[in-house]
Amino acid sequence: MAWTPPTKFIVFITFLLMGFAVFIVLDQSVALWTGTLLPSIHLTPTLSSFQSWLLVAAIVTFLSWFLFFLGVRLKGL
Repeated sequence: MAWTPPTKFIVFITFLLMGFAVFIVLDQSVALWTGTLLPSIHLTPTLSSFQSWLLVAAIVTFLSWFLFFLGVRLKGL
């Protein structure tokens, strides 16, 4: 199992995705005391806007991890 370092492009994209996910989590945690910068969304009728944004943050975190994983595993990505 050879290890190949990911390209700078993959590292940059995963850093941006992870930064966006951290921004969402921090924005929603501060929203408990003050207003939020993000608009109100409701992905399903049963989820609140807070829960919807945290679900989006979890999905973006997984995508950044998976893209970095692919960048390490696949040569030339």
